[in-house]
Amino acid sequence: MVVRMRLGKIVGDLKVKIKTSLRMRKRSSLSSSSSSSSTSSSSSYEKIEKSDSMRFELRSRKAHKIIQQTLQIADSPTSRTYAL
Repeated sequence: MVVRMRLGKIVGDLKVKIKTSLRMRKRSSLSSSSSSSSTSSSSSYEKIEKSDSMRFELRSRKAHKIIQQTLQIADSPTSRTYAL
């Protein structure tokens, strides 16, 4: 009974992976057919989905960039900043 449940879960996971890969291929084929500038190099790899750690890294980079811009503005001699 346990083996049957495990097999069912594995089969379900495989179905989901196959469906998502087919969706990605359809999207990439639609985008490549709609854009005339696509080359063979863009189809040489498959697009991967972003994991939570990748999303966190992107957010961290954006936050770091915003902080750097804010510090540049604050340290600029031409900007008027008031100390509260």
